[in-house]
Amino acid sequence: MSKRPSPAAGLRHAAHFRKLVFAVWLASVVVFLPVQVVVQYATGTARANLPDGPLPPGDELLILFELLGPVIVPLVLALIGGAVTLFAWSVLWHAGTVRWYLWTGGSAPVRLAEVVGHGVVWWWRYLRLALTAAAMLALALVTVWLPLDLLMPRVETVGSAGRVVALLWVGVGASLLAVAVCWLATLRGAWLLGEAGRRSAIVAWLRGLVGTARSPVRSGFTLALWAVPALLFQTLPLSAGLVLPPLPGGGAGRLVAVLATFLAAFCWVGLLLSFAPKDISEK
Repeated sequence: MSKRPSPAAGLRHAAHFRKLVFAVWLASVVVFLPVQVVVQYATGTARANLPDGPLPPGDELLILFELLGPVIVPLVLALIGGAVTLFAWSVLWHAGTVRWYLWTGGSAPVRLAEVVGHGVVWWWRYLRLALTAAAMLALALVTVWLPLDLLMPRVETVGSAGRVVALLWVGVGASLLAVAVCWLATLRGAWLLGEAGRRSAIVAWLRGLVGTARSPVRSGFTLALWAVPALLFQTLPLSAGLVLPPLPGGGAGRLVAVLATFLAAFCWVGLLLSFAPKDISEK
């Protein structure tokens, strides 16, 4: 297991795994098609009749809520179904990528069916890793916010709004740090769990946490380098189809959204592969 992640190696590997990038992108688009259908059904005619030019501040969300009110139940169900499906697919392709990489050494031609096959076999083990990460993150957030929640009434009685705001910022900052650390431990744990002879997701996650503590700056830099643009790219489709008004340019705006989601998929694959081991002992 490589002790230091390499964003350059992640970039190179992501280009090599271009079929996987395409599959990740396609899944991210397809799973939320029911949401797009519901939104288009509820808002299509009304949006076509909106006046040209920008709407007054606040009117966009007000119109959106009024139009989506009658279909809120199917919309919520579609969102939940899409989120669960995307989570299951994310666990599968992470498991398949790690196992295929360790099995082949990472240099063989990528066969998507082989990656998915490894993911199916190892899916349950990596689901346990994901649930372990979620439990650890929940524990970390409770550890951050419970003392702040107990301290907040005492600060409020002093009458200093600045202290309250400062405590809230401390909580937000500590929460973001907890998310980053848990995320990094999970990425490292994913590669440890893929090694031959390893079965415990909890042990793999804890060892990933130790590895993160040994290289915090490099690990954090790698996470930020891939995750920040991925999250930014991922939000563009919302502007294209789920909020008012859509991206300017009509079809051109949708093309920008499609390209943005593809770049986001490339970043997610590159992030995982940045933590791939440099020396492969398993064949």
